[in-house]
Amino acid sequence: MVKTEDTPDMADGWREVFKRSRVLPPPSQTVRLALDNHFTQSLGSQLTLSRLTAAHLPQAQETTGGGQEVTYQLRVTLFDRSHQHFFGNTWKSPSLRMKNKKIPVNEVLYFHTSLRLPSTVVVLELVSLSPRPDGSQQALGRGFAVLELFTNRPEAQAADGDRRLNLHHGSPRSLLHPLVKATDDYSSLLTTIDGAHLDCAVKNHQALVSVMHLLPENVLISGKEKIPGLAASPTGDSLLRPQPLKMLPFTLHRLTISLQPSLEKFESQLLQLINDDCRNTKQPGSEAALRTVVIQERRLLVGVHNGWCFLDKPQVVVLEAAAAGSRGRADSTSKQSAPVKDRSALSTLPHTLGLRGSLELKLTNHHALAIVFQLEWVFSAPMGRETMLSAASTSRAAFLQCLRWGAWCPFRESADWKGEEIQLVLQGGARPNPHAVMVYRTEMSAKAQSPAPLSAPGSAQAKDTITFRLSSAPERKASSPKASLRTKREDESRRRRSPSSPSQGQKNIQPTSPPESPQGPGACSGVGNIAHLEMDLHREGDGPLSAQDEGDQLQELPFTPVHAPVITLGVSMPSSSSVGSRSSLAHLYSAGFPDIVDSAGQAAEVLDPTEPVPFDPQREESDPLQGNLLVFQFLAFNRIPTAGVAANWPENIHFTFQFYRFPPVTSQQLKLLTSDKVQQQAAGLLPCVLASINKDGTFNSASPGLQVQFRVDSLKPGERRWFLRYLALHTMHIDVWDSDSLLLIGSTAVELKYMLRQGKSAVQALHEVEVLTTDYLGDDTLLTSTDVGLRPARTPMSVHTIIRGRLHIRTGNIGCPVDPSSRRATDVMASHLNIITPRGGSVGFRGGSLSSRNTLQLNGRNAAQAPGPEMEAQPNLNGPDGRRRKLDCMAAVRRREGTDEPKVTDRTTEARFAREPHQIKPSGKHSEAEAIGNMLSRSITTQHLLYAGLGAAEYMEFVLKNPFNVPQTVTIHSDDPELSVITTTEEWAYFKALTETPTPLEENMFHLEEGAPGPKVYLRPRESIHIPLKYQSFLCDHTVALQGPSFQPTHKGSQVAKRNLSNIVAAKTIKVTFSAEDGKPMAICQLNVEPTPHVVDQTFRLYHPELSFLKKAIRLPPWNDPEAVGDPDVRTHISVRCSDPNVICQTRMLAPGEPQDVYLKVPGSPSPHIKMFFVMVFTDRWMAAPSQIWQIYVHFLERVDVSCVTGQRSCQSLVLRGKQAVRKVKCFSSHPQEIQVDPAGVFLLPPAALQELQLKLQPWRAGSRFLYVNAVDVEQRRLVTAWLLCLNVHRPVLSKAFEVCVPVCGGRGSSRKITYTNPYSSSRAFLLRSDHPDLLQFKEEKFQISGGETYTIGLRFAPSQSAGSVEILVYVNNLEEKTEETFCVKVNYS
Repeated sequence: MVKTEDTPDMADGWREVFKRSRVLPPPSQTVRLALDNHFTQSLGSQLTLSRLTAAHLPQAQETTGGGQEVTYQLRVTLFDRSHQHFFGNTWKSPSLRMKNKKIPVNEVLYFHTSLRLPSTVVVLELVSLSPRPDGSQQALGRGFAVLELFTNRPEAQAADGDRRLNLHHGSPRSLLHPLVKATDDYSSLLTTIDGAHLDCAVKNHQALVSVMHLLPENVLISGKEKIPGLAASPTGDSLLRPQPLKMLPFTLHRLTISLQPSLEKFESQLLQLINDDCRNTKQPGSEAALRTVVIQERRLLVGVHNGWCFLDKPQVVVLEAAAAGSRGRADSTSKQSAPVKDRSALSTLPHTLGLRGSLELKLTNHHALAIVFQLEWVFSAPMGRETMLSAASTSRAAFLQCLRWGAWCPFRESADWKGEEIQLVLQGGARPNPHAVMVYRTEMSAKAQSPAPLSAPGSAQAKDTITFRLSSAPERKASSPKASLRTKREDESRRRRSPSSPSQGQKNIQPTSPPESPQGPGACSGVGNIAHLEMDLHREGDGPLSAQDEGDQLQELPFTPVHAPVITLGVSMPSSSSVGSRSSLAHLYSAGFPDIVDSAGQAAEVLDPTEPVPFDPQREESDPLQGNLLVFQFLAFNRIPTAGVAANWPENIHFTFQFYRFPPVTSQQLKLLTSDKVQQQAAGLLPCVLASINKDGTFNSASPGLQVQFRVDSLKPGERRWFLRYLALHTMHIDVWDSDSLLLIGSTAVELKYMLRQGKSAVQALHEVEVLTTDYLGDDTLLTSTDVGLRPARTPMSVHTIIRGRLHIRTGNIGCPVDPSSRRATDVMASHLNIITPRGGSVGFRGGSLSSRNTLQLNGRNAAQAPGPEMEAQPNLNGPDGRRRKLDCMAAVRRREGTDEPKVTDRTTEARFAREPHQIKPSGKHSEAEAIGNMLSRSITTQHLLYAGLGAAEYMEFVLKNPFNVPQTVTIHSDDPELSVITTTEEWAYFKALTETPTPLEENMFHLEEGAPGPKVYLRPRESIHIPLKYQSFLCDHTVALQGPSFQPTHKGSQVAKRNLSNIVAAKTIKVTFSAEDGKPMAICQLNVEPTPHVVDQTFRLYHPELSFLKKAIRLPPWNDPEAVGDPDVRTHISVRCSDPNVICQTRMLAPGEPQDVYLKVPGSPSPHIKMFFVMVFTDRWMAAPSQIWQIYVHFLERVDVSCVTGQRSCQSLVLRGKQAVRKVKCFSSHPQEIQVDPAGVFLLPPAALQELQLKLQPWRAGSRFLYVNAVDVEQRRLVTAWLLCLNVHRPVLSKAFEVCVPVCGGRGSSRKITYTNPYSSSRAFLLRSDHPDLLQFKEEKFQISGGETYTIGLRFAPSQSAGSVEILVYVNNLEEKTEETFCVKVNYS
């Protein structure tokens, strides 16, 4: 660990620069005046000081009384003469000497300012410096001059050119006289020094724009001064042509903060002091004196500072107590931070605060560059009655307080901190800091509270420290998603806490946030810590990049692939622990859903989803009811109002999901039933009960809901433990679809741990989960004349999640008895099924003729002797009743292999026997020796049944024996590349330990030769060895079910969908031949591979333009390797595989502590094709079994780019092509209130016909957005074509701006009037539109006035329940919805 303290003796370091770079802020009135004049951009200037002529300086003496020569100095300061205020800094020149009544200055100063007002001037003062006896210098003013920078012209450009300034008598302090403030002409009040003037020049300096982030505003600085972050110039003037140093990315991670004596005592003392101070300022016994202040949030500001200013805006992150890190930000709430009474949640590490995840910073290698940390607490205090608006108000006021800060220079000394943990001591008290805020410090209070000599916070004895690691990171094309998404999330959370407009039902997500609090695959069920980084997508038709751009890092283009939110256990998962209101529960109970009962007819025990579930594997194993009937009941759906859609959307829905190893399930269409009478009586919206729809279009209200059952009883050996682990750790991903438009409403997830019975006969739990969808929004741009028809080169995108509704789902598990015979067979299975031993009694040829009948009997006998689940002797086929024995033998083989084929009849068996002789009958061309060889090869063949899943490696050992009395070198050859021989000793030892195989391990057993069909092994005479084999397949079937709801079952009543296991991996037969030196086979191992469906841990749905490559990166959490405990730098080896060979899937192993991404490149397909594939993530070196399996759906859509303006209707044409049959088609949009499709109803689409569709777009939000339009076959409920609309929406040009105040909680709102004049000479009709119809209503939405007349628009503002402000745009449109004028009304709710 590298320990460092923020000492003040950093020579030429950051603190030295910080001390001399302190500036005075300008007057706030001047700043507001500059903003009102739209002076928002800072302008760089260059001030050249040539020489000063001083023929008649007052009291000029060239030498002092001691005979020492007098030197001069020029001092330059910015001054606001309207408010008589000096601001910025004072630049002092080096010592100057007078020669021939002239003082050569020859200095060039630079500065940039946005205060381009006539009142901003530069004051230049000449002083003489004479030494004192004590060694100091005495400064005496000799005169001063005033330089005007900006003229009175409206554009306020700098007054460039050479200037000669007259020097005035006195000191610049004379400018503070009240008489001087009343005049702009100083010559009438100030006396000029005869013959004294200063030659200078002022001009714009555009080159300063590139380094404005290194210098604050209103700072005068010479080009000769060293500026951290700026490269030195060979000419000595680094600001003439500034060259900033290259910024390198670094990652700040593993950050913890320790406060002394502990976090609990520190906060307790802090809250006690604040509450005491509040009580001391109030009347004793008053209500205000009884209210307490609580901690609402703990935050840390991290920024890079060069001594002058922050290079970028400091990042704001939320800190959490280490013991509550797995609970997200729950520890940061006010009730956790109330006056310290119960801190049991922080008992593990009560003195430590931590940051989940990491931050990415941009640093340059300079010794005066520092990383500045500021620790601040957000406090919440209740508002008094004098500030409340009503007696029922419970508002609280929030305020910030800085507690500690520290600065660390990473490049001050040698880079010995790389890879080490850095510990920095934090400071408190009244010391200058970069944020210029007061910092908390208490020493006397801490000493008074404790008689023992404790270290008080802020004192020199108490070491409040921050510990972190800093590591370099590779260059990325954009700012870190970890920092940017987290900063956006914090900004959004601050906007929600701060006074703002009424909520929009929308919140930021943390998906796309980088990994926080990662957990390994053994502790986390899903990939909950995955952030999504979108790759570059070059738009077709864009021009070639310039030569300069080709060398720079590529920037992200506007389009971002859209996907459903990542919803897994632990991070950003829809809360399955939420419980609805009593009215909602009563409404669901009265709907008449079927009960979940056990085998005895008793109601299942109800589990509370808000309580933790104890999991005891021993209790599950000892449960007499080994069978499980898993029940999912979809009960009801809560609609949530969303912008752009109707209030009754959706009307019909269906679900898609996948449970365990069962195939994906697509439910039937379900109707949302609403009762207006019940809704009116309830205070809030009640859930809409789901009901199935009959074939005639009516809905089945007698049996509401949808019930899906899965029976899990016949499991292969060892699978029960996997199944219980799946229930305990996994969540089931559910997609909710609109059955009419086939648009994705959103996604949710349900925790499966509440389906563990733990010895009970049956359990059930009622969940209410949020249905979320992902939305991508780009920054809005103002519409100008040059923007028409053009799209910006790059647009930053922000990721949001929108709550589309709440799903009520009931889960249950009913215990079932298992057939004792099958259970007994499982119990008596051999402990090591992965050892394949050839049976000595079955090897050899019994003799006989080569007729078809004998060959058939031999084949049946070999098949019957294949090892199966039951180790029983097989009947002999060579008997008098051969046909009956064959039938019994084949039926027994099927029973032992566990297949569920229909019962074998004599007719089907005879048909098979009739076909088999033709397949094995030797033809006339074949010799008798070949027939004998085939029969002998069957006699040395050992069959083995293998259950294989996707990506899982199946390990087995074949016992190979040399039957000869001479040594043999055996060559091993497999006819399938998915079955290989393990030749590495380390891999062999790993699989032995994994499968607990107690066979001997031999090093360097195999000999590999180039060109050989396989590895070779040496066997001594009559020796037996174990050959390690491994089967692993990454390929599977990618068939995707048609998009749309499934058809209704034929039976009535409660709809129950039962599913059987699916075979996704293809079944096959693999032969491994062990050949002797003469090339003849010594033994043959035949593997019969039976597929086993796999578990899907996470489902992604991506939307992408058709016929173009999808490039996506998925960030992985840093899995912890249990073998690397104690070494934090050792990282788990992560590798990935894809089930589709046409999809490029790879990952890169970076340095420890660095993030790791999975990169995908998917080839495009035509719309509306859906490509499905699986991605397997392995966290072990030898890829024994995937830790995660992701199912990825890519929906390809036709891309349409549209550029439009908010509030104004734009038209776009689409072409729909007919298919092979006549279809009845209807078009749907994702935002019907913003997109209207013509034709709006159902129309007939003939085969191979072209149908033109007219889109009428009228968006209300500016920025880059993505909307969807689907063409649906209404009869078959299938998707015909889908379009992806990439909107680039501009803000309109505002005509007028207004401001109005509306009382909060008034209940009445407010009414106002504005006027509008018809600019035309004829009478016109106009329409009034607003982008916030819920906040603003018009008295008349349509009016008609004559030419040139004025109309008064009546506005009615709705009341708000919270304070804040919002800007509402009022559009005056014509009858064609073209905007005539736009007004902006800023509404302040107070």
